[in-house]
Amino acid sequence: MLDNKTLTQFGIQLDDEFPHPFSSDHPDWNESYFFDWYDANGRIAGHCRVGWHPVQQRVLFWLYLLDGEEWLAIEEYRLPFSTLTLHSDKQVFAYEGWGLAFSYQAGEALQTGTLSVSGFARVLSGQRQGLVLPVAVQLTMNALGPAHSRGGGTVEDHQAEGFSTNRYEQPIAGALTVSIDKHTQDVTVRGERDHSWGPRPWDMQWQFLVINTEKFSLQSTVVNIPEWPEIKVGYFQENDGEMENLEGVEFDLSFDATSPHRSVAGHFDLACSSGRLISGRIETISGVEIDITHTFSPPKRTEYRRSLVRCYIDDEAPVIGWFECNRDSNPSK
Repeated sequence: MLDNKTLTQFGIQLDDEFPHPFSSDHPDWNESYFFDWYDANGRIAGHCRVGWHPVQQRVLFWLYLLDGEEWLAIEEYRLPFSTLTLHSDKQVFAYEGWGLAFSYQAGEALQTGTLSVSGFARVLSGQRQGLVLPVAVQLTMNALGPAHSRGGGTVEDHQAEGFSTNRYEQPIAGALTVSIDKHTQDVTVRGERDHSWGPRPWDMQWQFLVINTEKFSLQSTVVNIPEWPEIKVGYFQENDGEMENLEGVEFDLSFDATSPHRSVAGHFDLACSSGRLISGRIETISGVEIDITHTFSPPKRTEYRRSLVRCYIDDEAPVIGWFECNRDSNPSK
């Protein structure tokens, strides 16, 4: 267990585990939690995001599961906000209705918790492609490091006067029970969780890499917002070491717009505040495209993808991670 001083060293407070007040003046106000995970072999993996737009009165939920052979997905973008239960005792959020249930129960704030999901997922790839199958997930996680944040930021359209706006990331490990069509597996997993709140316009591009192993964890992000300098942030933490900020993030990647299953490959270079340099290359194990067309006004498609990747860093054995990107799907216009 991490002590509270360690957990909150980047300015995030224990109460930030829970939902925040929102500004009714911002239609794009979005509070969200995401969790991703993978086993040591890179065969069992998943990504779950719960976000709500209270001014728009809707909840966004998605769950993507990889069982080694198939991708399955639940995608709900217009659940009624009024049916979402927020901050009831240690229950951070909960929803139940029409064959779908999901919740996150905090244990110790910023330290432990349990994500639970049950519903019906469509098979996106593999021999059973097109079928709708019952699925259930329970992820009992514990934090491996502090709640990392670079503060509320200075991007004007991500702020709201008089309201807290921020985000944090944490490396996690946990016990996963996943059931797909009555086939249940218990797996030890590692991954990342994120909590963000404030005005969140989606009209930007980003690249995001996260790796979590028994030796270290890292997260690195490059964000391009129109008419704003490029943002490069992240952290690196060796096992039982201090978490440090990344001062430099460089991605040199190639993308295959025609294949979400093999969408990205290339190199990365990361510079830590201590002077440590981390260089490596990534290759896609498998991936999926996520629909965020409805977040734009007017709606449009971007190339928003989550890829489970294998990473080669220096002379070390390959490790597993997640790579996420949102790119303009029609850059010529």
